[in-house]
Amino acid sequence: MKKGVYCDYCKREIKIRPDLVTATVLGEVVPYHEDCFAKNLKGMRSFFVSNQPINGTASIVTIIFLGIVTLFGLLIRQTFGYGAAILFVISLIYRSYSYLKFERRLEK
Repeated sequence: MKKGVYCDYCKREIKIRPDLVTATVLGEVVPYHEDCFAKNLKGMRSFFVSNQPINGTASIVTIIFLGIVTLFGLLIRQTFGYGAAILFVISLIYRSYSYLKFERRLEK
């Protein structure tokens, strides 16, 4: 039996995938309702809180961009490619974790 996904802000259950927004707080991936995220956390930005959703379009574009930069960086200049590869792997791990922990439990 699947456990529910609960918003970190209002503590209510998130029932469908389009209503889910995941973000990082202190390095931890936390789920929010889309409305809770937009009203309370979107403008907040610091080292500990990211206002960029992990499961959004911008995150996917960033991962694809970092993958391309990593490929070209490793082909052209290895030291630059290693730095890009580290960022690419970290972004991919956060996105995968968000999907495996929260998104796959919800209905489309």
